[in-house]
Amino acid sequence: MSRQNYSGIVPPIRVLLYALLLMLCDPARVCAALSQVGRVDYELHYAGANDPRVSIRITPESPLPAPAALVIPRSYPGGYSFVPYDDFVEDIHAFSLDGKSIECKKDTAGPRWAIGQGSEKIARIEYLVNVGRMEDRIRDSVETSKVRKDYVGLLGYSVFGYIDGLQQASVNLQVDGPGDWPVLSTLDPRATVQKGTAKAQAASYDILADSQVVMGPGVRFRELPGKIDLLTAVYAEGDEDVDAESRLAREALDRVQEYFGDTPFPAYTVLLELLKPREGHEYNFSQEHDTSGTFSLSVEGATNAHSPDSHHYSALFNYAHHMAHSWVPKRVWGVGYRPFNWELTPVIETIWFNEGFGRYAGTEAILAGLSQEERKTRRERLITRMNDILNDAPPFIKRMPMTLLSQEASFLYAKDFRAGMNIFGRGFLMAAEMDDRIQAQTGGKKSLRDGFRALLAWSAINQHALQVDEMTRIISESTGVDVHDIVAHWMKAPLQ
Repeated sequence: MSRQNYSGIVPPIRVLLYALLLMLCDPARVCAALSQVGRVDYELHYAGANDPRVSIRITPESPLPAPAALVIPRSYPGGYSFVPYDDFVEDIHAFSLDGKSIECKKDTAGPRWAIGQGSEKIARIEYLVNVGRMEDRIRDSVETSKVRKDYVGLLGYSVFGYIDGLQQASVNLQVDGPGDWPVLSTLDPRATVQKGTAKAQAASYDILADSQVVMGPGVRFRELPGKIDLLTAVYAEGDEDVDAESRLAREALDRVQEYFGDTPFPAYTVLLELLKPREGHEYNFSQEHDTSGTFSLSVEGATNAHSPDSHHYSALFNYAHHMAHSWVPKRVWGVGYRPFNWELTPVIETIWFNEGFGRYAGTEAILAGLSQEERKTRRERLITRMNDILNDAPPFIKRMPMTLLSQEASFLYAKDFRAGMNIFGRGFLMAAEMDDRIQAQTGGKKSLRDGFRALLAWSAINQHALQVDEMTRIISESTGVDVHDIVAHWMKAPLQ
């Protein structure tokens, strides 16, 4: 099984064996187990002509007995916040095989619709998402999908809901836009960009939701082959050198891939939005996805002839940081990250690993391409900055042990960035201290990079969350350097 398709997947043979065991104990549960082997078809349609809405149709492979539940996400991986995407869903309808309407009733508290009541068979569910209203009300540009005159950029989890119980089913996706518009799904970025339509597959709902759809004549595409192929899709409302920007992204991806040493997915997509700011909205944030990233910046962040001298490094770092998340935590993760809870903001105990270790890996990947002197200078500056974050924290944050601070950051990472900065700062400094000791005790023959590679290899086999003691043991054994005391120190409140 390819590692890019690991998320929440139960191989069919295991499901069948599980069903056989259930038959001996509880025959009524057999159908539920076998249903996980099925398929769900998703169709997304955008009519164009400045329509602020997109339409979604969900069709299970076999009609479902009522009642069922449609769920719209309120959270997303790496967002660490509550985002009520269900507020922008309109006109939900369900139909039987013979086209008869089936009742759909919204839960007054949660992001669920009850579909059907009695003996109906549910053949399909349809609804609209008002993307225009979504962007008006969600002020963080990286959390919202967008519709412009010549551009539509959709975050999967903001528009795709799921039928509860079918999250593990494989997915066929068809996207239809105006006939002359290029259309792309990041599920299959190596496919030739087609006019008017795109088709793709996903191994599960999790993979579909953590993908993007982009379309429109305002998008400029570039393909840059490599060990991991790169596609850039750029929508710019100002002056932007797409070729130069794509080369920066290509360099960052190469360095991150070299650092981790594997190719767990064949292609990566950069969706770059350079937008004229709207009053009250926040820009210059980025968000990682399974095999892609959304980089939603104001036009001042463009790469062009007027870019300052510092732009090259800062752009490389931003790309590398979020690309690194496609390994950490997408392919090796700690307690609370998976299986992902799309309805509630999940409580994650190891955001310090996701953000601190992921940031450290991306940083080291970029620093490896610099001269020894510049690398040393930039690394020292970063460590000083991280220490300043911790030293400047209010006393109550300094007193929080790592797990508690991570749990707080699960909800408040960006909303109260004191939590976000201090959790990634502690994780970064833990990783840096490990790396320094490993390199010192091995004479530079080993580094934390060897630990990362061992963690990824372990995760590819075991496919479950790392406990802190497991992570510590794997790093220590793979490098030959004991780091248990470093982890124990940082898991407490080191500055109290």
